[in-house]
Amino acid sequence: MNKNDGRKALGKGLHSLLPPRSAPQPAPVPVAPPDEPADGQVSLVPITSVEANPDQPRREFDPVALAELSQSIERDGIIQPIVVRKAGANRYQIIAGERRWRAATAAGLKEIPVILRTADDAKVLELAIVENIQREDLNPVELAQAFQRMMTELDLTHEEIGEKTGKDRATIANTIRLLHLPTDIQDMVTARKLTQGHARALLKLSDEATQREVADKIVKEGWSVRQVEEYTRPASSPKPKAKTQTPAQDPNVKAAILELEQALGTKVRIVEKGKDKGLIEIEYYSPTDLDRIYELIIGQTA
Repeated sequence: MNKNDGRKALGKGLHSLLPPRSAPQPAPVPVAPPDEPADGQVSLVPITSVEANPDQPRREFDPVALAELSQSIERDGIIQPIVVRKAGANRYQIIAGERRWRAATAAGLKEIPVILRTADDAKVLELAIVENIQREDLNPVELAQAFQRMMTELDLTHEEIGEKTGKDRATIANTIRLLHLPTDIQDMVTARKLTQGHARALLKLSDEATQREVADKIVKEGWSVRQVEEYTRPASSPKPKAKTQTPAQDPNVKAAILELEQALGTKVRIVEKGKDKGLIEIEYYSPTDLDRIYELIIGQTA
């Protein structure tokens, strides 16, 4: 055997003793067990293990829009996972995405993608309300109820609600006022028989019987918001003619009203009673609202 044969044999021997090198493998991506989703991670769960939130601020779901979404989900699946929290052993409660869950159920899906979040009742309420407001999914009455719940259950001021929802304080206060209407008139607003403008005009009437009478005229005779406002104008005030005789309000007074409404988050009126005197009227809609306005005024003057 020559030297070259020895080198070949030695090379083969070393090669056989050393294991072959393998390419480095990427670290495995942690995946939550199918029966125990991890917090903040997308997981597939049985659709029957998910339940609606009984405190969901949205009560009305357009059946036509729901059917269209169901067809889309049946064709393309759920693109955006549903946000849930634990509601017991292998049970989950919806925080955000009930409409998608309803549509997926109608589409016959057996499993749906969810993201698990840790949240208490107060946080769930806040997230559900804010999501619906941002999506503009709430009708005016649902929106008023949502704002009211944020005040009473979350102990938030109009300003804090505005920071979370992007709504100004005057809008929040005026929307909450809709809850002062009789329930049957609120139902008309929910059913879109009355607009929010109609409802606000009805609030100027002092008794519920008259409110119902005018609401009936709106539905049956097709009254516009302007017609309702003219009807609800106090008897002592002249009805608008071709040209009103009421003098135009001073631009400085108008500016002051706007600034007060923005600062206090409620409706403000300034009535001029002569050259250098007048009356300021500030509306409030609940004892809590009165306390809020009081603190705003006293806090700024103390």
